[in-house]
Amino acid sequence: MKLLPIFVLLFGTYPATHAQANPPNAPLPSALASAQKIFLGNAGATDNADCLRAYNGFYGGLSNDPSIQLVLDPASADLVLELNYELRPGAVSGPHAAADTAFARQFRLVLLEPHTHTVLWSLTEAENNAVFQSNRNKNLDSAVVNLLADFKALRASANPNSPASPKANHP
Repeated sequence: MKLLPIFVLLFGTYPATHAQANPPNAPLPSALASAQKIFLGNAGATDNADCLRAYNGFYGGLSNDPSIQLVLDPASADLVLELNYELRPGAVSGPHAAADTAFARQFRLVLLEPHTHTVLWSLTEAENNAVFQSNRNKNLDSAVVNLLADFKALRASANPNSPASPKANHP
C-alpha cells in the first residue's frame, strides 16, 4: 500500500508534464529561406549510374523551381547542397533480406553555408529496397522526388511569411 502514493505521484502528473514536452519550434537558419543562388554538389560515386541518376533528377527538380537559381560555382552560392547517396545503416528484414541488403540505400541532403562550410540542416530519404533493376529505378526516382519535396517544405517552413509555414498562421 505504500507504493500507491508513489505510483500516483509519478504517473498522476504525466499529462501535465507531457503537455510541456513540446516546446515551440526553434527558428530555422535564415539562409534556408533566403537563398536564391544554390550550388548542388554530388557527394556520391560519380562512376555509379544510380548516383548520377539521383543527382540529375534532383538537379532537374531544383531547376524547375523559379525561386532558385542554380550556380556552377559554390563560392557564388547563397546555399550549398551536398547530395549523398549511401547505404542505409541497420538490418534489412523481409522475404528477400539477403538480396535486399545490397540495395538498402538512402539519400542524405546536407545544406551548408558556403563561406563558413557550417552544416545548417540535413535531410534523409530512405529508398525502398528492390531486387529488380526496374523497381530500383522507380524507387530511386520516388526517393529523389520525396527528398526534393522535403527540401522545398523545409525552405517554406524557414520563411515565417510563407503561407506553408506554421508560423505564418500565428501572430
